[in-house]
Amino acid sequence: MIYNLLLCLGDSLTFGARDRYMRNYPLELAKELSELTSEEWYCITEAVNGITSSEVARTAYSIVSKYPDVYGVILLIGTNDSRNKFPVDMYIDNVKQIIRVCRICRKKVYLLSIPPFFYHRHFLWYDKQARLLIDEYNAKLSEIENVTFIDLHKHIEENDLIDGVHFTHEANIKIAKFLAKSLLTT
Repeated sequence: MIYNLLLCLGDSLTFGARDRYMRNYPLELAKELSELTSEEWYCITEAVNGITSSEVARTAYSIVSKYPDVYGVILLIGTNDSRNKFPVDMYIDNVKQIIRVCRICRKKVYLLSIPPFFYHRHFLWYDKQARLLIDEYNAKLSEIENVTFIDLHKHIEENDLIDGVHFTHEANIKIAKFLAKSLLTT
């Protein structure tokens, strides 16, 4: 039997906030990869609701280094940066610092674009300016070299978000299926 581990770093989108079964895309991804490959997969979730890229960058080494058997890291971070109006260059530097840690720890990096959110449906924090920042963040993320960039943004629609920001259970499954195909073809 072949066993495979991935580490999924992120915020509430990775954590699975608001999924009615308290699941997340990492759990669904492990299930999907296991079914597609007939191998045993598990995706470790290291995610905190409300966390920003700055907070992940500060703790990245202590998180990534405690998983020596993980061969790859999936990074989805930035939604909270946009609502806090972090400048694009600061956000990108944070992401690059996280990627650097992953490389130092000899992990392959899968960098996900930030999905859209629909601020007219969410009554807290998020606004048009935050949505525009996400577009700017994603443009810069796609330019980062020596990572596998996976554009999640264009695969998320308004009905995939339970509150305009967080994934529904069905969206977590949809994301897992998309990611499994992407991971297995890169």
